[in-house]
Amino acid sequence: MSERKNLTPAGGGTGMLDVIHPPLGDLGLVLSLVTPYAGGVAPVVMASWLGRKVHRARRARAALADRVTVELIPTSTFDPSEAEVARWARQLGRVHHAAGGVPARGSAVRLRYTAETGKMRCYLEGARTAQAVLTMPGFAEVEVRAQEDRTGIQPVRFPAPEGPA
Repeated sequence: MSERKNLTPAGGGTGMLDVIHPPLGDLGLVLSLVTPYAGGVAPVVMASWLGRKVHRARRARAALADRVTVELIPTSTFDPSEAEVARWARQLGRVHHAAGGVPARGSAVRLRYTAETGKMRCYLEGARTAQAVLTMPGFAEVEVRAQEDRTGIQPVRFPAPEGPA
């Protein structure tokens, strides 16, 4: 003979929750209590996530707009050893940490080569907040020159003296 199971406890109950709770244990009870609040919390979580993403993008954009360039000038006898190259690579890896809170996209280092008037030049670009690490010499036979932005400097002009002196 088939037995009929009573899904409601002897003291009463809601029926449906009693069906869900036993297989999930305490998790089912927690889910049933939290579910009504999830609709109110979800927009707050999404808004804070979106705000954080926008803030990080603005910080990265600001860091990319404010970069410093240094020129690397090797001597004619420059021939680095593997140890020197490895040391310089570790130094470049520290630039991200020296940038201090700038997102990875904004603190990346760029090695740029140009050819001007038949001479090849090597430039290293990075976040201004990491300028101290960028200007550190990485090799014994390489001079590091900081490229100063002189566009904002206006020359001082003195008016010509009037009349006889």
